Amino acid sequence: MKKTNVVLVVALLALQASVRAATKPQENSGIEVLEDGNVRDPVPTSEQIASLAAQTKKNMIKLPAGTFDMGDWGPEINLEGLPFDGYPQSKPLHKVKLKGFSMSKYPVTYGEFDIFSAALKLPRANQHKLFLSTRTADHPALVSWYGAKEYCQWIGKQAGLAMDLPTEAQWEYAARSSGKRNLFPTDNGKEEKGRNFPSYDQKKEDGGRIRVGKFPPNPAGFHDFGVNGEWANDWYAVDYYANSPRENPKGPPSGKGRVARGNLGQLVMNMQRVGMDPADKVGSWPLLLAEPQGSEKEIPYTKFSGQGYIGFRCVVN
Repeated sequence: MKKTNVVLVVALLALQASVRAATKPQENSGIEVLEDGNVRDPVPTSEQIASLAAQTKKNMIKLPAGTFDMGDWGPEINLEGLPFDGYPQSKPLHKVKLKGFSMSKYPVTYGEFDIFSAALKLPRANQHKLFLSTRTADHPALVSWYGAKEYCQWIGKQAGLAMDLPTEAQWEYAARSSGKRNLFPTDNGKEEKGRNFPSYDQKKEDGGRIRVGKFPPNPAGFHDFGVNGEWANDWYAVDYYANSPRENPKGPPSGKGRVARGNLGQLVMNMQRVGMDPADKVGSWPLLLAEPQGSEKEIPYTKFSGQGYIGFRCVVN
């Protein structure tokens, strides 16, 4: 057998072992392995839920009411009036006035989301082997829009607060530290890989995605804006900025996709804007497979599983 083939076989065996270890429940843990291969945690105690609610309230940062210029302000400062990006969905620049609100300091983690899933007696989201290396309690929960919204509303009920996903305008206002003209949502408005934004090596060391809170917050105190994509509450329309109301915009009344903001692979500002399928794939076979292949049993998607790169945080209005 060729050396390269031996290396591939060893790597595959190591991956299979890690998958088995990650999904094998400990004795007397109360964790169930379901018939389809998914794992379900025991229903959390009232003390566990109360602790999560208290920590959620503690991690909320209050932002004052304010007015800011939302969208691409490149033509106002760049030579020859050039925009920062060539995408129509970030234009035109328009003024937005927001009421005060509070937002999560960090994106919601799998450790937090798994308590929610267990409380609903649902299996854990995103159990396919492609996700396991970035599915620790401290990694951001990269789930469907429906999972994100239901989590925010559920934890808000536990905390006695009116919580939901942020509107797109709230997300940008917080990412830009109350609407300041910061090109990147970092501590200094710049992207310095390895110090205030993950480098390739740091991502590799962390399994491909970065655990929350590893880099300095932006000036308003929020961590990890722009590291991944994040869900907003709004329906998406390419031309919405041209029609947006000035005060507390909430997106168009309907649409086919929901707004996702942040690092979405376009390499501009790390505050990009796109429309995403809110449900991803539900009740189907794992990522990249249209149907099960071969004799090996595959783990199907569970409710709220996502495509692996859109996280979220919650707001109190």
